[in-house]
Amino acid sequence: MDTVQAQLESSWDTARVWTDLDQALMRPERVWRLDLTKQKWKDIDHRLRRFRGLKELVLDKNKLDSLPPWIGEFQTLERLSIQGNQLTRIPQELLSLGNLRELDLSDNLIEGIPEDIDALARLERLLLWSNVIGHFPPSLSRLDSLTELDLLNNEMSFDEQTWVKELLPGRTLHFSPPCRCDFDD
Repeated sequence: MDTVQAQLESSWDTARVWTDLDQALMRPERVWRLDLTKQKWKDIDHRLRRFRGLKELVLDKNKLDSLPPWIGEFQTLERLSIQGNQLTRIPQELLSLGNLRELDLSDNLIEGIPEDIDALARLERLLLWSNVIGHFPPSLSRLDSLTELDLLNNEMSFDEQTWVKELLPGRTLHFSPPCRCDFDD
């Protein structure tokens, strides 16, 4: 790779954000950032597979309740935002996104964090505010790159918050005040 290409790739977060899928599809090799907010999608358009160099994908405020298995093919993806949808779990396919640094699944219906969340070894920010998360696996402690976990507006007891704090000492954690809730396990 030449020096110019290396410099361009290192500064991808200042690259153009494409918001029109049809226009972006005319030159998919040049699209690093794609924002498809409010497309009213119930399913992800299969044409997204053509964006092999994608670094950032935003699918906020759609009607997605699942993701296709091929979403794990985006090996260059560093930021993924799927907030304001109808996901009830963190899809297993996302755990194969080895370069992911930021995952935003806020404002969904997610009930727990998967046991093998530590597969996202480069993850720095995990944003899960406004979900219904009730499961926090010990593997969270193996996310060595994680600097921030946002769990605002998740009904969590004092004991659950203490558990997460023990798993992730020295990290920036966001909680709402603990509830006086008695969960059925």
